[in-house]
Amino acid sequence: MSDNSAIEWTDATWNPVTGCTKISRGCDNCYAERFSERFRGVPGHPFESGFDLTLRPARLEQPLGWRRPRMIFVNSMSDLWHKSVPFEYVDRVFDTMEKADWHVYQLLSVKRRSKGTPDRRRRGTPFSDNMMLVC
Repeated sequence: MSDNSAIEWTDATWNPVTGCTKISRGCDNCYAERFSERFRGVPGHPFESGFDLTLRPARLEQPLGWRRPRMIFVNSMSDLWHKSVPFEYVDRVFDTMEKADWHVYQLLSVKRRSKGTPDRRRRGTPFSDNMMLVC
């Protein structure tokens, strides 16, 4: 999405998924929803659909084009473990992170699903050293 970020604790954001749904009171102050809903209905805008969950496969390989190492916030505008994101798509995101291993990836989630967690993909093996999960 952006290889420059105004977020002070990261260098870049990468959004292969955008949008989400509220699951708890913790979602009441979601900045991503407030930001994206401002553009609902604006023709041609990346958030023309507001905060509706959207897979963005054209963005899957974006980090491969960023040659300088970066700290990348994955899905700053969504949650990779949303129940409507297919497990196969999550695997494709991890494939890219493994290929572009010169970056460090920050994965934040409030929606961990037992079948969609990294444990499912790794089958008990730990995350790569370049990936951090915060739940």
